[in-house]
Amino acid sequence: MNESLGEERLTAHWAVLGKRPGQTMGYELLRSSLPKDRASSYLWKASATGAPSGRDQEGELPWRVFLGSAGTHPEPACASVETTWDGSTDGTGRPSYTWRLTLLEWAQAGRSALTWSGIDRALMSDPPALPGDEAPMTVAVRPTPPAELAELIDQLGFEWAAGVAALLLGNRQVAIVPRPGERLPDVSDRVRVLDAVCSLLPYGCRAWLSAATWTGQAEHDLRLFFASAARRGQISAVLGGSPPEEPGEEAARAYLGGLRKLRAKTGDTTAIVENLLTATEPAAEPRPGAALRVLREADLMDTVVEEIRSGGGEVEDVRRVLERFPAVSMDEHRLGVLTFFLVHSAHHGDAAAARQLSEHWTERTQPLLAREVLAAGTPAESFERAERYLGVLHNAVEADRPGSFDALFDALVESREPTHEWTGTLIYMAENEWGRSTDRADRLLVREPAVGKTWLGYLLKHKDRRLAPLRRLVQRARGDMATDAIPGWLRFAAVLLGDSLAPATATDAADFADAVEGGWRTTLDIARAERRPEVLGLMWPGLWRAAHTERGLREAVERLVPVEEPPTSGAVAADADLFCGAVQGGTTPGMPRLQRLSTEEELADYVSVLSRRIRSDGELRRLAIDALLGGELSRRTWRVIEQTNNALPGTFLPQLCEQLHGRLIGRGRPINDLDVPEYLMQELTKRYDLGWLRPVHAFRKAVRDRAPYRELAGIILEAHAPHGPGRLPAQLLDAIAAWVRKEGAHGLALVALYMDGMAKDWPGLKLYTAVAGEDTDGELRELLIKYSEDQKARHDWILTELRRGGGRARTRRLWPGGS
Repeated sequence: MNESLGEERLTAHWAVLGKRPGQTMGYELLRSSLPKDRASSYLWKASATGAPSGRDQEGELPWRVFLGSAGTHPEPACASVETTWDGSTDGTGRPSYTWRLTLLEWAQAGRSALTWSGIDRALMSDPPALPGDEAPMTVAVRPTPPAELAELIDQLGFEWAAGVAALLLGNRQVAIVPRPGERLPDVSDRVRVLDAVCSLLPYGCRAWLSAATWTGQAEHDLRLFFASAARRGQISAVLGGSPPEEPGEEAARAYLGGLRKLRAKTGDTTAIVENLLTATEPAAEPRPGAALRVLREADLMDTVVEEIRSGGGEVEDVRRVLERFPAVSMDEHRLGVLTFFLVHSAHHGDAAAARQLSEHWTERTQPLLAREVLAAGTPAESFERAERYLGVLHNAVEADRPGSFDALFDALVESREPTHEWTGTLIYMAENEWGRSTDRADRLLVREPAVGKTWLGYLLKHKDRRLAPLRRLVQRARGDMATDAIPGWLRFAAVLLGDSLAPATATDAADFADAVEGGWRTTLDIARAERRPEVLGLMWPGLWRAAHTERGLREAVERLVPVEEPPTSGAVAADADLFCGAVQGGTTPGMPRLQRLSTEEELADYVSVLSRRIRSDGELRRLAIDALLGGELSRRTWRVIEQTNNALPGTFLPQLCEQLHGRLIGRGRPINDLDVPEYLMQELTKRYDLGWLRPVHAFRKAVRDRAPYRELAGIILEAHAPHGPGRLPAQLLDAIAAWVRKEGAHGLALVALYMDGMAKDWPGLKLYTAVAGEDTDGELRELLIKYSEDQKARHDWILTELRRGGGRARTRRLWPGGS
């Protein structure tokens, strides 16, 4: 044989079974390069096919048998036995047959993918001479080209050959029989038929397969053979006829289906044979599942893709596909299926899948993942998919493929398909979950208000919110944008964080706080943490509107601007006092921060802010006045009231007087009229039901100033005029009664005396009756009675003394002259 034609020289063992000339006894091993027991096991197995029969023309010698293992020597080999007769006879005159064994070790045969056709051509058609000793021989073999086997399969009929192969895999004996009236081909062609059928099974199946070009009437356990007819328990396959019956075993039927599907898809039998010949791992018995896995290799990519699409798939199979078919060479659909499967597996903790994804990452992978995310049915589904894909890249791929996360992340957030809310949520999630952000994502937050507001909403409502990302955005806006292009919420964020990025407005503050439900309280908390109470001024309008529906704002303002600490400015104090006083229920009544102001400038700022807030809001103005009058009525308080009145002419004073009026007549907590400035007193006494106020005020002021009794008498007498002769306002009587209880009855007596001296009709004496009439418990009356009784007793004593001492008086007058 010519090695230049692809021949390979292999070492082959040999053995011969027969009879010596004239021998009458049974057959024996005549010569062998193998141990006797190993050689005998193959030879006796082959001889079990029987002997030629003159009546069986198809069974003419030579017969050829192919074996993978035999008897007690199951180690796989590639063995062939040829049965011949040279016309010699034994001692009884009967034909003396010869069985010649040629055996190649499996490692050699498998490495060369040597099939039975190759062995037949090299060793049997022109058998080499056996060595003179018992040494192995060297033979030159040439593997049968897969195309040659494939061509014969197609000639036999792919369905027919595949059906026979599947029956063998189902552990059935198959007899190839001729069609009625037709002859079988010669021996070499029969070998080719056997070889072609078995080439539709993995090469490793030859370790358990056995085949023969003919079998006689003897019992045997060969798997595939030619015969005149199938015997009981065997299945018949008519050469050149219809395909045999399908195997009963489900796995064998699945293998047959796989062969058909692959052949129908490619139309190429050669590729199938080539693939099956590479599967040289020997099998000790028919294993349809293992054979099916080998078959999958012939169509590995589509088989794996189909399994994945059906809900199955193995990461190892995907690895083999990607090693055989580089990702850059795959079409979009197949690459997508494999990529998404690896991502899904890696997401569920499969480290091997993550490695494969990293190893086979290409410039096509990121666009595939992005399109798959955006192709999901609903925004919620696409977001879940985005989170899953990005998580896999961050946790399992980024270390080996730097930039892979950022590339996919930027592609997703810059896509026009998701909503702005979707994009803002994804940007927040990436940083919150993995600490990942990109310049392009930051630009979107800054330039797209809806995206930025969504992101901000998640930041504000997260209980463990971190402000570093917000600071980063402020810095980006400072470097990238013109002042007038910066979104309002970000301008306010800069002020809130102590950055002078750009002037902010109350609208900007509302833009920030309204990003999330409860955002005003959250914003106040941030301001407190950042020590920025001055932002209260920007927040005030929106904060006041929110106070009608959002609870807890007063407490948040009190934490931001505590009463116990000096306010940072008069403006901050005014905003805090007004808000806490207006929403009511503060821990300290009135306007307590006002009392902490120490300079004229602070007081002026306080008045300016207060006036501006209440200028156009009558209800807020009323609440502000209520708060001003509800706390400590100090000099600062009345100054603020006066200056606010000056700033709001025509609007503040009427409401102020209304509040004072109500308090003075008993609505709500009483107010001391002595605290009311004179200009307000003048305004209040103009009211029809406050005519009593001026004399009461004058009387109390005179008492406080320790005025002479005559002045008190004048005040009381003056109060008679508007109320008619002898009548005094009840409020003045109350004030006089209160004074008498404190001062004592002698004061009233002196005032009454002055009144009687200053007017007719004894008004002083009538005052006693009026004051006593207001005494509900009689205590004051008793006081006056006792005092009057004491005075009466004193005056009686004086009169008595005066009457008794008239003579002595004269004596005294005369006495000096008498001396």
